[in-house]
Amino acid sequence: MLLLLLSLLLLPLLASASPSQYCLLGLPRAEADFCIALSLYHNHSSSAHDIYLSLSVRRPVGNSSSSSSALGWTAVGAGPKMAGSLMFVLYGDPEASDSAGPTLSVRTVKTGHARPVLITQEDTKSQLDVRVAQTSWTKTEGAESSSAYVASASAVCYGCSEWPSAEISPKSTSQPWIWAWNDHQDMKAFAADQQLEMHSLVDGGYGHFYVDMHSATSHHADGFPAISYEKDAQNVGTSDRPMTGSKTGLWQKLLSRPLAHLHGFFMMTSFLLLFPLGAVAIRSGSDKAFKHHWAVQAIATASALSGAVTAIIMSDSVFASPHQIAGLAIVGLLPLQALLGWRHHMDFIRIFRRTWISYAHIALGFTILVSGWANVLAGLLLYGLGKFGIALVALLIFAEAGGVGVWSYLAARRRALTRGRVQKETESSAAYFALEDIPESDEEEEGAEERGLMHKREE
Repeated sequence: MLLLLLSLLLLPLLASASPSQYCLLGLPRAEADFCIALSLYHNHSSSAHDIYLSLSVRRPVGNSSSSSSALGWTAVGAGPKMAGSLMFVLYGDPEASDSAGPTLSVRTVKTGHARPVLITQEDTKSQLDVRVAQTSWTKTEGAESSSAYVASASAVCYGCSEWPSAEISPKSTSQPWIWAWNDHQDMKAFAADQQLEMHSLVDGGYGHFYVDMHSATSHHADGFPAISYEKDAQNVGTSDRPMTGSKTGLWQKLLSRPLAHLHGFFMMTSFLLLFPLGAVAIRSGSDKAFKHHWAVQAIATASALSGAVTAIIMSDSVFASPHQIAGLAIVGLLPLQALLGWRHHMDFIRIFRRTWISYAHIALGFTILVSGWANVLAGLLLYGLGKFGIALVALLIFAEAGGVGVWSYLAARRRALTRGRVQKETESSAAYFALEDIPESDEEEEGAEERGLMHKREE
């Protein structure tokens, strides 16, 4: 009787657990369009939590010979970033002659921002088992803009809370997930290990969402959660931003991606602070301008090289994205820039004028600085910084560019005024010697030559 009463008291709590669902409906805008629903269940035999997952992806029907129904893939992954995330990638051709269902491929990324690969026994450490239950295509009819193929897939992840890479916590009220989308790769091949091309790096090609895993957890399995496209049910227990009750503070966020944050710190310090400061220092007009210039630029170069090293360490491939390729090119030019600067200085103290090396040093410095600014923005975009953050950094860069430009203009104007004043003094001195020091005898001529020589020595 006591057990029955206890069961009746706990029944409302057990029934209160409901699947969490997240939808991103971009079909009307020809963007990523998917829904994911999941439920968690405590497995008493393994003492871990299983996840029952349903994934639905919509793509428009091809209306022309240039568009193919086999283009693109959609992926969702548990975790705050690609590295270590448990990913589910859905793709295929709904118009294939053999009527094969879509492919649901389970993948992960070892380190960095690289191509996802199939998970292995080594990745799961034999504590996790992912099984794809079913996949299917459905064609929905409607207005021309709403006609679509719907790819549906269901999978169960046994012992998913034991995933050894990114944390998948059944107690989390704001579990981070990621998503990505590609709309141009031809996916006619149905192999589960089909190599994926990169998703778009602009906003709309990838993103984050957060799931209340705790509310979706219960103690008994009811099968795969159903996905609903009803307006009131599209997003249940999920959000585009960390939800109230999340314990992920600033320090936890920094520790979650230490190498990425360290890389960003080095590069932003170099290109947003030190390199512009060095450009201002050389045009300060101070007696120690050159000393300050090379000291600041040396520190900036060391910081940029440190950032490059951290990027290489955290990436499987240094050519995985345009951001990485551009970063290697920029960092590779820094030793050449330093060499040109040293050669310019050695020539200038000898002949007191600029040479082609001087102008090459100035032009290359401008190119490196502007390219570095652009690549910093690309890196922040790749990291997943929001639009507001990107706008603030871009505003800072525009302000720095304007400040350095105005400072350079004022420095050039100051040099021109100084040069004009010196030239006038020289011309006045020459006129004085020409009119007043005309020698009248040989001795006076010798004295004039000596005075002229001494004057040259003093100059």
